[in-house]
Amino acid sequence: MATTSSTSTATNASAELARIEREVKRIQQQLAQKNSGKSVQEFQKDTRDVKFENNGTARNIGVLKKDQTRLNVFSALSSGDAVDGFQFRVTSKTATTFSVLNATKEDEDQLRFQVYYKSSGRLLADSDAKAGVANSVYQAMRDGNFEMETGDYVLRVSRTHGAGNDGKKEYSYAIQLSQGLYSQDYDTIERAARSTDDPYGVANVSESTTNLTTSIASSVSFIQNLPKIGTSATDKLMGLIINSIS
Repeated sequence: MATTSSTSTATNASAELARIEREVKRIQQQLAQKNSGKSVQEFQKDTRDVKFENNGTARNIGVLKKDQTRLNVFSALSSGDAVDGFQFRVTSKTATTFSVLNATKEDEDQLRFQVYYKSSGRLLADSDAKAGVANSVYQAMRDGNFEMETGDYVLRVSRTHGAGNDGKKEYSYAIQLSQGLYSQDYDTIERAARSTDDPYGVANVSESTTNLTTSIASSVSFIQNLPKIGTSATDKLMGLIINSIS
């Protein structure tokens, strides 16, 4: 019993240390962005969730370009919603950072994040600690140390094993993908599916609306509004999550 308790304590301490290190790195990136003097354009689009998730119905969140773009997703697994799917493109092989900006750490622990190669369907990264190499890739992405290949990817967000038994509980989440500094910030805000919508999303989203073309015309970077270490979220993050489920 004592050995099990000691192991659990060590695991929790290691996880907390990793979280703190990521927070420190995020603050460093925040300062680097601020000191770069880059004017940041912000873009926003809305999408609708679909009843049947697959690679074909994954919502497009944009193109990730080194030192140019950052992609943000704000959504929730609502009551009865088991999985969300998003797709994005990478144009340069370079270190990529995958950040989870949840309102609470508890919510993040109830979610599973997976990244697949779109063309082959092969799993690249997985937040599940039992996923072996895929989990190692995920941890490297969280630390900003993994070089993603150019190509198209699918991001899958689902309930963790065990959390699925509580399918009526809603879990909000926000995800961020970046490759260094950026001058264009893209927000995708996903709203809950409606009973009147096409279950596959065919009638909901045209090709033209998958492009992030609506500018908010602001030079204020989203990253500059992120919280200091020890706080859980920003007003923008909370506002977008609340609006995304309205």
